[in-house]
Amino acid sequence: MSRLLSFTKTRNFVAATVLAASALVAAPNAAWAGVAADPDLCRNGGGSGYLSCNGKDPNSLGCTGTTVADGVAKNGVYIELRYSSLCQAYWTRYTNQYGSTGEARIKGNSVTYKKTLAAYAGETGWTPMAAANQSPRGCLYFYYSTLGEWMEYCVN
Repeated sequence: MSRLLSFTKTRNFVAATVLAASALVAAPNAAWAGVAADPDLCRNGGGSGYLSCNGKDPNSLGCTGTTVADGVAKNGVYIELRYSSLCQAYWTRYTNQYGSTGEARIKGNSVTYKKTLAAYAGETGWTPMAAANQSPRGCLYFYYSTLGEWMEYCVN
């Protein structure tokens, strides 16, 4: 009986080792596929030109950008209109210093993409992208309690 128990333990150990080793061999390729940023997936993806950037996440595509316009809304949220020449697209990035509620938006000619603020102090985030040919504006939609009304603040 002792031999049978030892054989079963050995068999289970070998099976687990083989399974773990095969996972390690496959993992680098899977991990690499997620890390590789390819702005062309957005910019000229599928031959559809600039509009293929619409709604895509700038961070996951590696679309680094520069701030082309910025400002602070009345509720204290700092917003930036960001542009990536590599991806030929814009997005709105925000810094929510005080934990205000609201919605960051990127508004183009025919598209609007939104990101709801989580409303905690120090929060940062961004909207999906809008293609450059959309002539987008970076906006924040929020409730301004001092006036008791919803407001929209935009930069472009």
